[in-house]
Amino acid sequence: MSYKIETILIVEDETRLADQYAKVLQTDYEVLTANSGAEALEMADETVDAVFLDRKMPGLSGGEVLERLRDRGHDYPVAMLTAVRPDWDIVEMGFDDYLLKPVDIQELHDATERLETLGAIEREIREYVRQNIKQASLEGTKDASKLASSEAFEALRTDLAERSSKMGDITTELSQAQTELIIDSISQDLGPPERGPTDHR
Repeated sequence: MSYKIETILIVEDETRLADQYAKVLQTDYEVLTANSGAEALEMADETVDAVFLDRKMPGLSGGEVLERLRDRGHDYPVAMLTAVRPDWDIVEMGFDDYLLKPVDIQELHDATERLETLGAIEREIREYVRQNIKQASLEGTKDASKLASSEAFEALRTDLAERSSKMGDITTELSQAQTELIIDSISQDLGPPERGPTDHR
C-alpha cells in the first residue's frame, strides 16, 4: 500500500505561525491554512492528505476538531502541533503524531515524512503505533508516581500488551525506512516530566 501526501491542512489560530509553517512546507506540498476549528472543519475534505492541528484555539479546540474529523470518516494522518503538553486525555485522541512547539524547519519536514509513512501502513499497525506514541508521550512528561496511579495509563499499557501479543513483530510488515520513521515518532523527546497544572483543551 502506498500513500502520498500532496495537500496539507495547517490549523493554527495564530496567523503568523500558520503562515510560517505554510512557507516551510509549500516548497514541496500544497498547503491550506485554517485559523479556527470551525474553518478547519469547512476545509477538511477528501482533497486533504494530512493535518497539522493546534490544540488550544478559541471556540472549537484541536481535540474537538480531531474528534469531528474522525467521526466524519476522515482517516488521514493528523499531527498535533501545539504548546499543550500531553496529558491523560490524549489516550482517547485519534492523532498520529504529537509535536511540541516550537518546531524548526527540519522537524516539520520530518513529521510530514512520518505522517506519510503512517498513512501507508495497515490500519491495525497504525493504531498500534498511535498507542505507542501516546505511551511514550506520557512517559516523557509524567513522573513515575503519576503514571503508576493513572487508570488511563494502565488501560493504555494493557491495550498495548494485548496488541503486541496478537501482532508480534510489526517490523516484518514494514520497510527499513518505514520502521525508522515510526521509531522516530515513538522516541521523540517531549521534555522533562511536568509538575504544574496544564490546560487540557
